[in-house]
Amino acid sequence: MPKTTKRITLIGVAGTAGSGKDSATDLVCRFYGATNISTSDFVRAVARHVYDLPPDFNPIRDQLFELATFLRNEVNPATTVKLCIFKARAQNVKLAVLSGLRSMGEAEAIRQAGGIIIGVDADPRIRYERIHSRQRDTESQKTFEQFLEQDTFENNGVSSSGPG
Repeated sequence: MPKTTKRITLIGVAGTAGSGKDSATDLVCRFYGATNISTSDFVRAVARHVYDLPPDFNPIRDQLFELATFLRNEVNPATTVKLCIFKARAQNVKLAVLSGLRSMGEAEAIRQAGGIIIGVDADPRIRYERIHSRQRDTESQKTFEQFLEQDTFENNGVSSSGPG
């Protein structure tokens, strides 16, 4: 078993889809020498396993949302955050930025571990344009109105761990 640090400083980055969470995380990492550990990376890895997808395939947003909701409701509200903290300890990280938080349960797990939360948001039109320009999956083919519908649904807090 790898030697682990006794204390990790944690910063959680939360926000809506396309809000700039990755950009904020990159800045914190660059300026403070932090390590980015993404909750979304865990969800994508598990989705590839669950849906029998190739290792280099990017699961679609609906698959990710369904899986993340299942993990929050059926396993633990902070599953992905706890995996990130485990990874930070296993890699002896001293300052970790956990990006991709989407629920109160995840934020609470960071607070309980002594960390802080940074919230990021942007105008819906800007977020739509960012997501559209990524061309990751069918999400980029949605109209602005469809994006707003999905955004409202995702941000209404379907997780049993509290509001989204």
